[in-house]
Amino acid sequence: MDNKEFDMEVTPERVDYMKRQLLRLYADQLGMEVVSVTVTPKVKEETA
Repeated sequence: MDNKEFDMEVTPERVDYMKRQLLRLYADQLGMEVVSVTVTPKVKEETA
């Protein structure tokens, strides 16, 4: 086997990509199709 280095860093872009892929796989299992995906960041609510 080759001694290749793999970039395994989990960047925000890769997380978004993985979420979209998982959503598409889940939809496929249900016999549906994903038309569009919008990713928005979570907003932390401040406590008073």
